[in-house]
Amino acid sequence: MRIVPWAVTVGVCFVVTGGLAGIKYLQISAAMAMAESFPPPYAVVTAQAVTAQPWTPVRQLTGTVRAPEFIQVAAEATGRVVALPVTAGNVVEQGQIIVRLFDEDLQAQRDALNADLNLVKVQLERAQKLKQQSLASQDQLDTLLARGESLRAQIAATSAQLSRLTLRAPFTGRLGIYTQTVGDLMRAGDVLTTLTGVSATRWIDFKIPQGVARVSVGDTVRLRSLDDTPLGEAHIIAVADALTPGLRAFDVRAEIADASLRHGELVMIEVRTRDARTAFALPGPAVRWDIDGPHVFVLGEAEQNAHVRHRAETRRVDVLGAHYGQVFVQGDLTEGELVAYQGAFKLHDGSLARIAGEVGGQ
Repeated sequence: MRIVPWAVTVGVCFVVTGGLAGIKYLQISAAMAMAESFPPPYAVVTAQAVTAQPWTPVRQLTGTVRAPEFIQVAAEATGRVVALPVTAGNVVEQGQIIVRLFDEDLQAQRDALNADLNLVKVQLERAQKLKQQSLASQDQLDTLLARGESLRAQIAATSAQLSRLTLRAPFTGRLGIYTQTVGDLMRAGDVLTTLTGVSATRWIDFKIPQGVARVSVGDTVRLRSLDDTPLGEAHIIAVADALTPGLRAFDVRAEIADASLRHGELVMIEVRTRDARTAFALPGPAVRWDIDGPHVFVLGEAEQNAHVRHRAETRRVDVLGAHYGQVFVQGDLTEGELVAYQGAFKLHDGSLARIAGEVGGQ
């Protein structure tokens, strides 16, 4: 057998394989050294210092705006509209005519009764003179007196009917939109328009369920519109003593000076449910949730050569409530610590972080 050629071949193979392995080892070592020169992964977040402030738990309820002076102008009797002296949407003064229904027949009837009454008065004066001369009996005087009283009663009844056909403003206010026009037939009970007082005062009526909160006259509640716009504070002016049957709630009325609120408008009412307590105020995105509940990421100082300044630490908190975009929590926090909020979803316990806008690293 030729052993020498085979030995040479095997030796060459070992040499080539060893050379290739050495080259690959050097390449991998260089790649690992290059990878070690890159900074470790980190997340860019925004942060805010923890601040402690008093927080009062509140409950949101719905309330209805009421104008203290508000009526629906409705017909008391059936008749045809003959005059609408004030244009819809304008201010009408107290005592001014709002609508007049057809009343010429009653006017004529009252004129006729007044004429009969005047005749009775003349006849009564004549009879009294004749009585003094013993030319008229007492029976004639009594008849004329009774006739006069009867006519006065009929005139009063006719005047009352006429007053029902002419509607006057009971207070100075602004008229709403008319539902009828001149010439329309209004039936008794038909609503013509609304009349709202010109005062800026508004009442807010709402109900507080039993056990939710206790309020008294003089307390204040915050108002918000349905689109969450702050409307200011209203002062409670009345609290019902009895609960509403079935609802187990009591009626409350608050007052606010805001002419922009319309009668019948719905508003949100924030009622304090208990005394204030100290809590930590954080932006809403700062609070994260997992299977163990709510938590935040506190940004502490990272170790040397970490390339960035902060390392995240998970802290468990209890959420008390939210208000105006802030979340109020209690937990293992210290005032002044930095808590991540925007970008906090990218963090986990122990991860590196850099605050947006922060220059430089470790």
